[in-house]
Amino acid sequence: MLTDRRALLEHEIKKAHDDAAAMYLSIVISGTAVHDTEYQVLKERVASLQFDLNIVNRLLYQGRYD
Repeated sequence: MLTDRRALLEHEIKKAHDDAAAMYLSIVISGTAVHDTEYQVLKERVASLQFDLNIVNRLLYQGRYD
């Protein structure tokens, strides 16, 4: 159960990182502020997914569930 969740989170984080990287490059090239609302939402999504992955990894490390 948690190993499947970990795989899903890792996939979602990679996708969100790729989207954020493309958006960040666009922001840098265009010279607009990095405080763009859409970019900030994506940044928060990455942070939230990473937090969830850390929790899942901790539970797996403790041997609580699998």
